[in-house]
Amino acid sequence: METEEPWVVVWAIPKNEIDVPCWLMVKHIERGWELPGGKQLESEENDVTALRELYEETGLLGVAISEDDSIIKGGVVVLVEINEDPEPYGWDSEDEKIIEVGWCVEIPDELYWGSKEINKLINHDWSASRTFKS
Repeated sequence: METEEPWVVVWAIPKNEIDVPCWLMVKHIERGWELPGGKQLESEENDVTALRELYEETGLLGVAISEDDSIIKGGVVVLVEINEDPEPYGWDSEDEKIIEVGWCVEIPDELYWGSKEINKLINHDWSASRTFKS
């Protein structure tokens, strides 16, 4: 029996609250728009995976706040706060599989997952999720 490798998805939001909720997404060359994230390396904690993937795909650093494995079946979502104000324009990624990185205020077209998952994250109550002590 083949077991899926553990994977982590990053729900990255600005640390400073702004009028309109926004989050970070990446445009994968084949899959379209999706949240940053990827497979966990052996013995890597969820927060470390999230921050590594975030940096590899977006060039941004953040602070892992909490995690929840009940939002997306089979994966863990890590809430990460970015200490930079969102920009209205996208930017390039160092990752050759990512053709654009950008802050979203609306769910984009060409979405890899359904909008149901993104809406679930937008409305998720993170106060009930496991927080990181760091």
